[in-house]
Amino acid sequence: MTLNDRPNYQALDDALSIYREEMRRFIVNNIFKNVEPDKDHKTAIRDLMDAGFFQYFLQNISEFDIGDFLPMVKAYWRERFDDAFNRNDDVWRRMDAVSETHNNMATHPESEDVGWYYSIECLDNIAEMLSAINNPEQSDAVKAIKSRLLQPFKTYAHKFRQGGRDVYAFPMDLETLNRKLPDRVDDRMVRDANRPLTPRHAKDIQKYLEDRPDWLLGTLLLGVRPDAIEFQSYMSDPDGEPDAGELTISAEGVADMKMFDGQHRRRAIRDSLRELAQNPEYSTKLRELKSASLPIMLYAESDIDALQQMYADAARTRTIEANTVTRFDQYDAFNLAALWLAKESDLFKKRVEMESVSVARTSTKIIAINQLARTLKTLEVGYNGRVSKERNEEYMLDLDSLYERCLEWADEFMPAARDEYNDLVSSKIDNSEIPKKRTETMAYNAITIRIIAACYREWANRGYDLSSLSEFLNKISLRPRDNASLLVDAGLVAPGGTSPIGQQHIVVKAIDYILDQVANETR
Repeated sequence: MTLNDRPNYQALDDALSIYREEMRRFIVNNIFKNVEPDKDHKTAIRDLMDAGFFQYFLQNISEFDIGDFLPMVKAYWRERFDDAFNRNDDVWRRMDAVSETHNNMATHPESEDVGWYYSIECLDNIAEMLSAINNPEQSDAVKAIKSRLLQPFKTYAHKFRQGGRDVYAFPMDLETLNRKLPDRVDDRMVRDANRPLTPRHAKDIQKYLEDRPDWLLGTLLLGVRPDAIEFQSYMSDPDGEPDAGELTISAEGVADMKMFDGQHRRRAIRDSLRELAQNPEYSTKLRELKSASLPIMLYAESDIDALQQMYADAARTRTIEANTVTRFDQYDAFNLAALWLAKESDLFKKRVEMESVSVARTSTKIIAINQLARTLKTLEVGYNGRVSKERNEEYMLDLDSLYERCLEWADEFMPAARDEYNDLVSSKIDNSEIPKKRTETMAYNAITIRIIAACYREWANRGYDLSSLSEFLNKISLRPRDNASLLVDAGLVAPGGTSPIGQQHIVVKAIDYILDQVANETR
């Protein structure tokens, strides 16, 4: 198979060549900005870089390739690239995605083309990165490459209404599905309107698909912009009843479709067809799968927030990750408050983990989004408090007041209560220092933060001055392995321990103990 037989691969190859040259020029120019003119490049690099960090780069700048861009930008973000990217570290994600594309291209089988949807998304990432380095001309060149791949999609469909939306139901054979439906799902992050992918789950579905001749897979749910759809009815007067006809999705609409349920099935289909194609022994099974079909439900909905809510609604009867629910379920006042605080609070802005249910020790974040939502609920109703459906509706009617109370706790009380939080708010320390600081203090532990919220709520309910609480909390030791710590005395941290114990009865007892100590000291 030649490159001419692989249009998607060729398009990506062309775009990556543009990206390589323009990003190399951009990075080198920023590395050498403000370098003394009498120094050559190698001397300048030695001055700027850790010896040996990019040893080959010192020997030959032309060997600096796509996989090296992100490590270089991260290593010298503050010195050279923060301002160049307008302090937008979201470019890290796009650079990582482009680097992954480059790696995938290098190992992609020559016997098959790259997936269409994957190619479209990769081209979008490359175009966005070129825009981020202020190179609109080359960004437009990549968009022109993308336009070569765009084609409308037509199929027979059954149209009906559901939840105030037009819905189109139709079967799609797996070969067409594998070419046309979103295949860029990710096991590291929440993407669009879906949860992070669990590779083991996708692998189990793939094995089931290949081993069982009587396999059964459920409907895939997708969203598409209403203005990208054209529907021609086969009926002269449907009169608002369910209708049958020809559905046409514009090329741009096909590229923008979002899958909000079925990503593990989608990954299993992709991997199965790819792996079976590598072994002639399975040619019969491959033909069977390619000709088999899956039902598709396509919702005319362009709002990503609505798609996320649809995903949360569709998933209520099965277990999904807490962080995904928090991000997508817009009917919970505390989810909304957590998302708002993650954007507006001086303490939590850019310090909330959005993709995982907890914070890794090496993370530059201090709390996960689901943990923050739970903490804010504690702030309002106490550690053991519950929020009924009726109470939640009351909070939803006055979100601004809830936001204001949460912000007062986050940006006024928390910095007053602990120097660790004040140092973050005042920029005395940078986010990159958080992993190291985490070994020195338990202030960045989610349980600690929630306990402080619980103490704040109970102390305020007793009618006491919050400054006395903040002064007390700022004096206690949060050092790991400090056996003289109040947290050890409260039973919250085991002697020699490095983090609080999360069992509810222990935490509740510890909160009461801490508040009693504050009361005794302030009498």
